[in-house]
Amino acid sequence: MTPKLKILTNVIQRLNSISIPNTGHLYGIMYNNALTVLTFNINVQNEHDDSVIINHTMLQLNMPVEVDLCGILHIGQCEEKLPDAFKDIDVTDNPLLLKYSLNDSKLQSYFYVHQKLEIINNVEVITEEELYQQFLYIQVQGSIPLLTLKENIIDALQDSRKNIASGKVGIYFPNNNTYLFNSSNSLGDFNVKESFNLSQEYEGPVNGKSKQKSSAGAVDVISAVIFLKISRDKVSEDFIKYAPVLQHVKNITGTFTSIECKLNIDTISLVSCNIAASELYDILIESVCRNIKLVEQFFNEQLQEENSEIRLPQFLHFKPEGCGHLITLLYPYGCSNEDKFEYRKSLHRVLALSMTRPLFRKENCLQFTNNDETKELVVNPHESISQASAIDGKLSLVYGLYSYHHYGQDNFNDNGWGCAYRSLQTIVSWYRLQGYLSQSIPTHLEIQKCLVDIGDKSPNFEGSKQWIGSTEVGFVLESLFGINVKILYASSGDEVSSFAPDLAYHFQHHGTPVMIGGGVLAHTILGVDYSESSGDVRFLILDPHYVGSENLNVILSKGWCGWKTKDFWKKNAFYNMCLPQRPICI
Repeated sequence: MTPKLKILTNVIQRLNSISIPNTGHLYGIMYNNALTVLTFNINVQNEHDDSVIINHTMLQLNMPVEVDLCGILHIGQCEEKLPDAFKDIDVTDNPLLLKYSLNDSKLQSYFYVHQKLEIINNVEVITEEELYQQFLYIQVQGSIPLLTLKENIIDALQDSRKNIASGKVGIYFPNNNTYLFNSSNSLGDFNVKESFNLSQEYEGPVNGKSKQKSSAGAVDVISAVIFLKISRDKVSEDFIKYAPVLQHVKNITGTFTSIECKLNIDTISLVSCNIAASELYDILIESVCRNIKLVEQFFNEQLQEENSEIRLPQFLHFKPEGCGHLITLLYPYGCSNEDKFEYRKSLHRVLALSMTRPLFRKENCLQFTNNDETKELVVNPHESISQASAIDGKLSLVYGLYSYHHYGQDNFNDNGWGCAYRSLQTIVSWYRLQGYLSQSIPTHLEIQKCLVDIGDKSPNFEGSKQWIGSTEVGFVLESLFGINVKILYASSGDEVSSFAPDLAYHFQHHGTPVMIGGGVLAHTILGVDYSESSGDVRFLILDPHYVGSENLNVILSKGWCGWKTKDFWKKNAFYNMCLPQRPICI
């Protein structure tokens, strides 16, 4: 029986960005006789000697477990021997072929059944929200001891992987004090979401957070820990007791290099909400084994370099824009973004992602909602506001993530003078959360010190309660962070509306929050609703003058974040707008 076919909308959106013929591979999840295609890669040729080539076998290790190679992709006119192309696919007996037409953007689907292609007429296109009503993420963490000679590190990791795969470990879910072992098949079928008390607001990994959460780049996961079982099952083969054996090997050279550490494990699985306990155990163990394979690959690359110092891996999870799934990458501890530039560039190309925005820098990595250390700030409050145009205009909004900074945060009383400082902090948070910056958000004192250091202010400005304007905000962005800015000047509140086309262009091409200052007040513009035909305009305003807790409902109901008409600006005040520019980089 051939499976049903579902395709995530993200796949189609990414295909629409490709303009030249190519071939690639499809990845998806099989469950209940349905194949859901989540992502794809394209085949990229080596353009330079220093380029990193990432093939589908390597990329598979970076995917969540249960997301498997399931088909072949043809973009434009491509010729390929299908039986050879399908040979690496073992998740289904009916591999998938997708043909994407560059001329009319049409997608045609085929299953390979009994050595021939059968066209699929009923293809269901689903959104991420629909996907995460059926599937959810489980994160398994832990550590394994590693004590070995440097040259034997791969063998030691393989031995660890075999021990874990043999069922000698258990899985603990701290959320509801549940243990899962390889003998848990007696539990039968159960609903994972209900059994592990996951929030009803589970929305999967999103480029932000759910409406009631406030963690930047938050992702809902079920947290689990792997541990070694001390007691043994009586039915297991290793229950038989043997005398200990000690082997002594003489070292002829007299010196050797050894590695002794605890190797961290941090793996992600995508599982169905309805699954048998025994099947869940197998999936999570497979995810840990895949994690170790990724570590083996990581160390093997270091061992191939002569006289290289062994560096431990850091697990980082990403959900790049346009992808409907998580990606796990290993970066060496202490490495810089420049160190991994070629690798990141190859990932962008292989996954057909934007070459103008950073998506895999360390600063882009996700935070999980089960992380108690996540700082609680309201992120993207405007996303909880109805975005429909009220004037038949075109909406142009801020891109990506930012955190809301306002009076009184960080136990610092800046009521009456710190609004521009807070708007600046919101802008800097945007650059941090998009991966452009690794520096911390500057304090009021650091902002003042910067302006004194560059000669814009006298020394007595530092530590004062003097307000600043959009020009000073631009100086700080350029001096502290190297961010270019554009300044717009309006002689009155009425004239602010005449800059609506400029603001619309800014949000469409740069997407950064805009700081606007007039009189002694400063605000942050997050978007415009502009009608070219009538000239009507509305402004999406984030107001830094709010004093209170990080309560999204209060912020929205009291209008601290919301749409304002042109009458919001005072007619007798002049206004300056600071438009931070977006760097073109990865």
